[in-house]
This record gives sequence, C-alpha cells and structure tokens, in this order.
Amino acid sequence: MVDSPLLELRETKMPYTRELRDLQSLPPTYPFLSVYLDIGHNEESAEAMRVFVRGQLRHALTDARRTRDRNYIDTDGRHVLAYLEDVIHARVERKSQGVALFACARQKVFHVVGSSEPFRSTFVVSDRPYLDPLQSVTSGAPRVLACLVDSRSARILELGAGSIQPQAEIHNDVMRRHHQGGWSQMRFQRRVDDQVDHHHREVASALTQLSDREPALAVVIAGPEKVVTAFRAYLPERVVQRVVVGLPVSLKAQEREIVGRILASFERGEERRNELELERQLDDALSPTRGARGTAEVLQAANEHAIRRLYVSSDFDARGWRCTGCSSMGTHVPLSCPFCAGIVESTDVRGELITKVLASGGEVAAVPASLQMQTGVAALLRYRT
Repeated sequence: MVDSPLLELRETKMPYTRELRDLQSLPPTYPFLSVYLDIGHNEESAEAMRVFVRGQLRHALTDARRTRDRNYIDTDGRHVLAYLEDVIHARVERKSQGVALFACARQKVFHVVGSSEPFRSTFVVSDRPYLDPLQSVTSGAPRVLACLVDSRSARILELGAGSIQPQAEIHNDVMRRHHQGGWSQMRFQRRVDDQVDHHHREVASALTQLSDREPALAVVIAGPEKVVTAFRAYLPERVVQRVVVGLPVSLKAQEREIVGRILASFERGEERRNELELERQLDDALSPTRGARGTAEVLQAANEHAIRRLYVSSDFDARGWRCTGCSSMGTHVPLSCPFCAGIVESTDVRGELITKVLASGGEVAAVPASLQMQTGVAALLRYRT
C-alpha cells in the first residue's frame, strides 16, 4: 500500500465540495499530476489501467526539462502506480466506479477521490490540479435553499447531497375564508388578506436573511401555484435573481416527495442553463475570428500557446503525433518534426492536448455529448494564429 510520511492522503466519496476547495486553494507548483481512471473489475481492465498510466508517465518524464522535475514526476508516478496496484488487488476498499488521484511531491500532497461515476482515463501534468472531470461529476449534487410556503405556514430547507437541513419553520394563525356576503364579508376578507400579507412578509424576511448568508446558493420556491406567484413580490430584487425555480406543489404531500420534485426540477433547469451558457461559449470558440475548431486547427493553436479555453467533447478520441524534442503536436505523423526536425512518436491527442493547454495557462472545459459538438474539440483563442 502507499506508505510515505511525506504525503497527505485523503480518500473521499461524493460529494467533495471541501476537497475541490482544498485542491483549488493549492498554490501553483510544477509538476502536479492529475490522473483519472475508470476502475474496472476484471483483469483485462486492470492491465489496461497499468499500461495507460505507465505509458503516460514515460511521456511525462521525457517531456520534463529539468532533472529535478523528472525526479518529482517519477516520485508522484510511483505513488500513483502503487495506489493503483492496491486498488487492483483489493488492498483498499473499492466501492467506486471511478477514481481521481492528485499527486505533488513538492507540496507533499496525495489526494484520492472516489466517484460513483466512472471517469475517462486522463493523465495531466501541470502546475495545478486538473479538476474539470471532478467538477462535472460534483455538479450533479446541487445545494438548494428551498422555501415551502402557503398562506399559513412555511418551511425553509437546505437541500443537497442526499441531506435535508431545516433552516426555519414559520406558522401564523390566519383565519380561513368563508362565503357569506355583505359588508361583513368584505371586512372579514380584508382582515384575512392582512394576515396573509403579514405571514408572507415574515417568511420573506427569513428567506432573505438565509439567502444573504450564502448568495451563491440557488433558491427554489414551492407551494400552491397562486402563492408561489404572489410570494415573489415580497422578496427583494437580489433574492428574486437567485430564484431558479417556482414549483407548484401541494404541501400536503410527503416531504420526501416534495424534496424529490424540487431537486428534479432544479437539476433539469440547471442542466439547461449550463448547456445554454456552454453553447454561447462554443459559438465564440467556433467563430472563425475568435476560435479554432477541429483537431488540426486546435493542435496548431496549442503549438503556438494561443488557446485561452479548450472545449473537449466527452466522446472525443484521436491519434496524432508528438515531437520528443519540442513537444509540438499534429495529426498526420511525419517522418520528423516539421518545427525542429526532432523525433516524433504516435500519441493519444486528447490527454496530450489537455496537458499542453493547462501548461500554457489555458483552461479546459468538458462538453457533454448532448451538445453534439461535431468537431470533437474546439478552442477560444487569445489571438489568431
């Protein structure tokens, strides 16, 4: 098993908001290894994992410019391989379908994160952890501030990661309406309306205080349709802007059923909002004046360190070449590197491209298959190449 007093070893299961925050807070330090694996349950997949990690590690050692960097990469690689063997031989508990390993010997860091979803095999060497695949999985575990409100009561809950945390519960003695006529009915109706108004103001005040504590938290309002529509008017504009779903629902239903409907509705809306934002970004990346599209164009831009943000489809897979001397890349394998006349070798474009973009200070975003990016890969450029 991995055993080193120099390493901080953390193995966690979803959700991993704290782990992401810890990894994001680490200062840039080269080299930093990020390895994502789909941990299968048979000998064939186990051997495939070994071959993948060892092959990528050889490339990383070859690319390292300084002896000190090679030593650090070698140390981190040995820890990754040792942990992989522990997984394969069941010397560590294995309930996950995917595993992400983050190693940086210079910072004495070794993080292991298990996922219920498998990861696509990825090996990245940069000056910081590559977190996009992990963030993509984490985004499936939302945190929501849900306000369940009607004319007499309200419950405010924080929902997320399979937990329900009550934040506030409010009940007011509001008289029930009746159907008698005349002036007495009008006076009675005004009194009921005043009581409902007071109740909604009290609920809105509580929701505003809770929402202001964590402004990034999405807000969902659920209850009878007329109440949900009217209640928004009691909220300040800053809270209204955080409301992502208004869900008509009977509060007489079981809490578990209501929470399930809230989360399902929120996730559908969140997926659509994310897709719309990603579509907008892709429009820029696919623009002839601002981006590059297709493997050949994107690799050319990567060779010139011109990529600001790389977009990679989840099903993108391509082979190409990489120069062992200057690390340039291309699609059709030449006899020698056209840039430095160095030796070239066949390589998996996906992993090498991600590593190259991150090393040049660019960002990487995964594109879900649902967006059907036909080019497989695209990039928003810092400047035209």
